[in-house]
Amino acid sequence: MGLIRVKEGTSWRIAVVGAGTMGSGIAQLFATYGHQVSLYNRTRIRLDKALSQIKSNLEKMAELDEIPAESTAGILANIHVTDDLQEAVKEADLIIENVAEQENVKRQILTEIDRFCGDEAIIASDTSTMDIFQFAKVRHMDRLCVAHFFLPAYVIPLIELIRGPETSDETVKQVKTLLESVGKEVAVLNKVIPGFIVNRVTLAIFREVNYIASLGVASPADIDKALVSVYGPRFAFEGPFGLCDFAGADLYERLSDELLPEISDSHECPSNIRKLVRAGKLGLKSGSGFYRHENAADEISRRNAKIIKMIQAIRKTNTMFEQT
Repeated sequence: MGLIRVKEGTSWRIAVVGAGTMGSGIAQLFATYGHQVSLYNRTRIRLDKALSQIKSNLEKMAELDEIPAESTAGILANIHVTDDLQEAVKEADLIIENVAEQENVKRQILTEIDRFCGDEAIIASDTSTMDIFQFAKVRHMDRLCVAHFFLPAYVIPLIELIRGPETSDETVKQVKTLLESVGKEVAVLNKVIPGFIVNRVTLAIFREVNYIASLGVASPADIDKALVSVYGPRFAFEGPFGLCDFAGADLYERLSDELLPEISDSHECPSNIRKLVRAGKLGLKSGSGFYRHENAADEISRRNAKIIKMIQAIRKTNTMFEQT
């Protein structure tokens, strides 16, 4: 089993503010590891949908041997839903804000959270790109940080933990320890940069593969095939710096001299992306994008199951090599 049992006495009281796909996944994650979670949303309909999705997620995880089947009821019992923000955060040790990526929305909810939460609470924003430290004002700026989760939050191992100018070492230490105790890999950023680590690299890769496709060199499907076939297995166990060491800095010097003048350095959104957006072809959410998508729910479920099985395989492989 992949489930790590939390030692008695280490349970945190977690509040998750926002019960969308990401928020419900975060609530599920902490509840799975024995923490008491208050899941807040201003509408009861959204809360009901979140509980239904969490139940479905847990059943799939049990089917894939990630959790014991008999643990589902106990995990669900650890999640308490509410449409009262004060009730959700007043006794929380950690509050994870998870609302829309709009400055005014985040500023308002963080102000409300700060008004209702205890003096010792740590507040974390699950933003993927924003510098909340420029506009968020809370009583204890030393206990404010960014914890960027990735979809699905209960599966993807990484969390980017970003400190602000006033975030204390103790806050970073406590949050990092907690996240590692629920099976996460934590990448700590000492300051905010737009897009943090992963989104910057993701967009840099997309800019180049889209440029290659625009030259007529290869189709999107063949470019996807090339990257999955190489980066899939390779990046499962080593990152770009490890790969550079393996290949040799001298090779990277030669490749840089040869290729950097050739690759895209555009600072504009690709025109084909703008065309897709204007045409309403947004991908999975609309039924078509670069590919056609007939059943979004089935695709999401299948994708999540693939990620879980891949992580299981990686975990098994790492354990095997650690023992030799």
